[in-house]
Amino acid sequence: MTDSGWIEAQRRHFDAGRESYARMYGQETPFHRGVCRRFLEFAGARAGMEVLDLGCGFGRLTFPLLEAGCRVTGLDVSAPTLAELERRVHERGWGERFVAECGAAEELAAEGRFELVLGRGFMHHVEKPAPVLERCRRALVPEGALAFLDPNPLQPAWLAFTLLHPAFSFALERHIWRGTPGRLRGIIAQAGYVGFTHRFVGLAPPPLWGRLARVASLEERLARIPALRTQALYMMVRAQRPPDAPSL
Repeated sequence: MTDSGWIEAQRRHFDAGRESYARMYGQETPFHRGVCRRFLEFAGARAGMEVLDLGCGFGRLTFPLLEAGCRVTGLDVSAPTLAELERRVHERGWGERFVAECGAAEELAAEGRFELVLGRGFMHHVEKPAPVLERCRRALVPEGALAFLDPNPLQPAWLAFTLLHPAFSFALERHIWRGTPGRLRGIIAQAGYVGFTHRFVGLAPPPLWGRLARVASLEERLARIPALRTQALYMMVRAQRPPDAPSL
């Protein structure tokens, strides 16, 4: 499929399914709040940062970023979804720190604009990751960070979920299984990044989040068991744009 064909297929899918996605992602749960919090800590998000939220959707990362004091640009291919997110952001009084941009990451043209580029559930919706990652690197300031939170391809539950859930399209979700740590490390390094690292998150069962006071400690203990940590629901990856070469 051509780049334009893939982008259009994504746009049609998310435009048509925006009500289903709004129900899934427009309402928070303790599990998703906890996972997003751990991801933003891993990514290094801090107050005052200029952040690009790729595939921002209904704002599962956008709202925690704004709440943390970041300045956020939300990029999404679905204009109706983006309009709804922008409305919700303004309702909460954060409009001055949010910019909505409708478009595809494949067409990103920013240069040295962001300190952090991140996405939740984004990478597996990219047909050709190398050129997108290169565009993201150019959009970062020197030593700026790139971070993604995506379904863990080593967790078999995702296959059943993508095949059976009425809001999902296996044709557009199939790249989940391309995102193994070793393969991502190679792709990200080839795109010019350094300092690749990855972690797993979402080991504690979702019903325990919000009910068990020390669920974060449980996560940490489970993550120390090699046979268990690869069965987490999500995987986090992070890398950096290298510093500029010194002038001679």
